Amino acid sequence: MADTFSLDKQRLIAILGLILISIGTGGIKPCVATLGGDQFKLPQQQDDLKYFFSKFLVAIYIGAFISTFLAPELRKSVHCFGKDSCFPLAFGVPAVLMFTAIVIFTLGRNMYVKKVPEHNVIFKTLSCIFYALRQKISSPTPVKQHWIKYAKSKYSEREVSDTKAALDILLIFTAYPIFWALYEQQGSRWTLQATLMDGRIDGLDWSIKPDQMQFVHPMFGMFFLLTFNYTLYPILAKVGITTPIHRIIFSYSLAVVAFVFSAILQSLIFGESTVIPTGEGRILFYNGFDCNVALYSPGAPHDSTLKALDMLDIKYSPTSSKIVENFTLNFDPLCNTFGRNNQFEANVTVVRGKSVSYFLTRTVTGDVVLNRINRHDGDLSKSKHGDSKLRVLTSKNIFENETFELISKNGNSRIPYNINSYTGGYFKDVHFGDYELVHDGKIVCNNLSFTPTTFYTLVLVQRNDGKMDVKLFSMDEGSYIHILWQSPQYLVMIMADVIFGATTIELSFTEAPPRIKSFISASYSLTQSVGNLLVVIISAISFKSQVHEYLLYSGLMFIDTILLIYLNANYKYKNFHDDEITENHFDMEQDEKP
Repeated sequence: MADTFSLDKQRLIAILGLILISIGTGGIKPCVATLGGDQFKLPQQQDDLKYFFSKFLVAIYIGAFISTFLAPELRKSVHCFGKDSCFPLAFGVPAVLMFTAIVIFTLGRNMYVKKVPEHNVIFKTLSCIFYALRQKISSPTPVKQHWIKYAKSKYSEREVSDTKAALDILLIFTAYPIFWALYEQQGSRWTLQATLMDGRIDGLDWSIKPDQMQFVHPMFGMFFLLTFNYTLYPILAKVGITTPIHRIIFSYSLAVVAFVFSAILQSLIFGESTVIPTGEGRILFYNGFDCNVALYSPGAPHDSTLKALDMLDIKYSPTSSKIVENFTLNFDPLCNTFGRNNQFEANVTVVRGKSVSYFLTRTVTGDVVLNRINRHDGDLSKSKHGDSKLRVLTSKNIFENETFELISKNGNSRIPYNINSYTGGYFKDVHFGDYELVHDGKIVCNNLSFTPTTFYTLVLVQRNDGKMDVKLFSMDEGSYIHILWQSPQYLVMIMADVIFGATTIELSFTEAPPRIKSFISASYSLTQSVGNLLVVIISAISFKSQVHEYLLYSGLMFIDTILLIYLNANYKYKNFHDDEITENHFDMEQDEKP
């Protein structure tokens, strides 16, 4: 594809595809559940309606299960058109399945109960609302009843009553978008979280792809849908969770817990970050010699030994923003660095609130030097995306024009590292994984492994005999834990989604006036769009820590739960039965408080 179309054309095609999907989704979602519900006569088939909505969601989960498991496998495991992936097949199979679904749906069109929608019902409903608001603002005498009653001078009793019922359920809908915002994280933030985790299955030559963790949702979703009516819901009823909105509130509570789990997991993946107190300074010594070196300084907390090809961390409490300490370095007699005199002196600068690194090495002529690596180690905060950080320290007898490369063990990437670009002393991003270090075409080290969210210092030392020592140091290490540790947050979120999805679809259908069921269904789908928009807004804030973003979502969901509890206290359920409107629906005065 990249050889046929330019990048701009690829973007244009992708945007066109998304637009077509949006148009199709906008036409399908408001109507499909309503069409299915219209096949039942209420209240005689109320139980059958609930059974249908459960099976309707099962069908959705089956499709999601196939797509979340099969599509990533086709994309990654199949090679086509000379590429190491096959996106055409990953997109093509769902396209064929969708075409098959259209054919099946069309063949059964004569079997469906088709209720003809009332002409301009959405326009009439909106007009009734705006007319009532205009009359309320301009009316000199206030009406004690609901403000929609101002529309009775122009609209029929049924139109006004249906509009009020619609407003009541739409007010409940205002609590839905935040749940959808959390739900959508499974295909975005949680997938990115999975990219920082180990998907390998021991004993199998196969790994769980990050986007395949989503297949857990439809798999367990189907199981929960088929069992909750006999297991969870009776238990909830015993503790007073009986109405649809009660169940939605319970699902919201589960969503709060799910994102607390995701924040905890993210914190475990990232591990600790270096935080140097404002009154403290830190010195890191890297030994480029294969012998021990004793360090002594009058201002140091204690005498220390810098082991062969090792690193030493010394903490100070400087009396000013910057102090200079004189160090005496005594080399082990076996080192043979200076012949008979194995002592070396150097000044070391301690900066308050910073980490400063020094590299003990030799020059081209064999002289010993203690090189300061930049003014300080710079910003040691971890990348939000979880990349590893790497810097390279080399002995001065390695020529700067020599070529070094890190080559990924999986063979899919060849990453060259030029000595000049990585000996500047600052940490730079590198993708985690297993690598080989190649020097001028020869493998110097074949077991370099970078863990996500970890800072690495790679020390390269050229010995006098021509051999090279390679040592990789790490600090602020992250945890490369298994991807299945995402299971708890997925399972809790799946439970929340099953309860929320089944309950809200049924609530939208049964609480909507028969004339405007599709309008209510469309409004229900709109809450999902608003939830997606909320995700875009929060993502634009660009939190430095993903943990904080997860906690924000959890906090918003908790506030939303409180909101829904309040709305539930003021909501009265209707009992619409097809085109029949009970006396209570026309008598809106009964819904009013004195």
